[in-house]
Amino acid sequence: MKRLSALLLAAGGAAAAHAAPPHYDVVAKFDPEGKLDADVTITLSEGEAEKAFLLSDRFALGPMDLPPGVTMTAEPATSPVPALNKYMFRFAAPTAEPVRLRFRYAGPINTEHDSNNKPLRPEGYELFIDHMWFPVGADIQTRFTVDATIDGLAPDLVVVAQGDVARTPTGVRIHRDFLDIDLPMVAMRGLQRAEAHGVEFYSRDLSTQLSGWYVKHAEGAARYFEGFFGPLPRKVRMAQVWRPGSMGYARTAYTVVSEGGRNTPGITEFNPGRYVAHEVAHAWWMLAGPLTDDFWLVESAAEYMAMRYAEAKLDPGEREKWLAAKRVAAASAGPVMGHGRPTGVQLYQKGPLLLADLETRIGRPAMDRLMVAMAKEPVHTTAIFLDHLTAIAGADAARDFDKALHT
Repeated sequence: MKRLSALLLAAGGAAAAHAAPPHYDVVAKFDPEGKLDADVTITLSEGEAEKAFLLSDRFALGPMDLPPGVTMTAEPATSPVPALNKYMFRFAAPTAEPVRLRFRYAGPINTEHDSNNKPLRPEGYELFIDHMWFPVGADIQTRFTVDATIDGLAPDLVVVAQGDVARTPTGVRIHRDFLDIDLPMVAMRGLQRAEAHGVEFYSRDLSTQLSGWYVKHAEGAARYFEGFFGPLPRKVRMAQVWRPGSMGYARTAYTVVSEGGRNTPGITEFNPGRYVAHEVAHAWWMLAGPLTDDFWLVESAAEYMAMRYAEAKLDPGEREKWLAAKRVAAASAGPVMGHGRPTGVQLYQKGPLLLADLETRIGRPAMDRLMVAMAKEPVHTTAIFLDHLTAIAGADAARDFDKALHT
C-alpha cells in the first residue's frame, strides 16, 4: 500500500493533446456494514485499439453490456498491489465516436491490503486509489474527469473531496472538471474547517498544535512556492485524519495528512512544516509517469523544494542535518534511474540529495532557474530536465547529473 501511495502522487502524465480525456460517471452506495454497490460508466472520447482497467478482486462484477465491436477478457493481476482483476477491452474498429464502458459491481469496501488505511473506520471513510475501489487505468496514469453521486453517507459525515462538492441528506455529489488519476474522498465525523491562503483545511480539532502547524506551513509553503512558480493552480483541500499510520498523499488540489505518528510529545515544528511543504509542492511537481524512471521528478523534486522552504522559513541549520541523514541512507540506495520506478529510498533520500548537490555545483540562482523552467513544462521527463540543465549550466553539468542518476 505504501509503495502504491508514493507511486500515485503523480497526476499520471499529460493526456494526448488531440484527445479529450476519459470521463467517469459514478453512482455508488455504501451500506452501514461496509458493502459497496457501484455503477461506473467510463466514456472514452476516442476509440483505441485496446484499453485495460484494474479493479479489486473483492468485488463481484455484474454482466457487461459491451458496445458493438468491443470484446473483453479478464485475468487476475498482482501489480501494483495484490488481489486485482484486470479487464482488457479490445476495439475492432477504432473510431472518433465516444465509447462507453459500464462496470456494475458490488463487494466489501474494506480490504486486507490496507496497511493501516482502512477505507471504512468508526469515524468514517477515507477512500483513495490504493483501495482499488473503482476501475483504475491499468497503466496507473489514466487521467479523467468525473461526476459522482455517492449515497449511504450519514448526515454527520463531513465530506472532503476534489472539485465541486455538494452534500445531500444521504450522500454527496462531486463534479470534477480537472484531471486526476484518482477519485479520493474523506467523509468523517467531527471535521472542522479552517481557511488560509492557498489551503482549505479540515481537522477534528483545529486547536491542536499540530493542526496549527499544518495550516501555518501549508499557507507559508503556498506563498513561498508561488514566489518561484507563479500562482497556485488551485486552492488545496487538506484533510487531517486520524489513523495509526503517518502516511500522507497528494492529488490535484487535494492532500491528506495524518495525526498518527506526528502528534507526539516533544515534536518540533520543523518536521510537520517540512512535511506539509512537501505535499503542497506537489501542486507543481506531479507530472512524471509513476511507473517510470522519471518518477523522481515527482517525489525527489517535491522533497528538495520542501527542504528549501524549511531552510528559508523554519531553521536554516537543519539543512546540514538533512543532507547528512540523506547521505547515510543514499550510500547503499543504488541508482535512481535505469530500472523502472525508483524505490522509496531512491525517491526520498538519494534523489533530493542529488538535487542538493547539483545546486552546490551550479549555484542557487542557476538551480532556481532550472526548477522554475521545469515546473512550467506540461510533461516532466528526465530528458526535458537535462535539456534545461544543459541550457542553463552547460553540457558537462547535465552529463554528470545524468551519470549520478544512473550510478
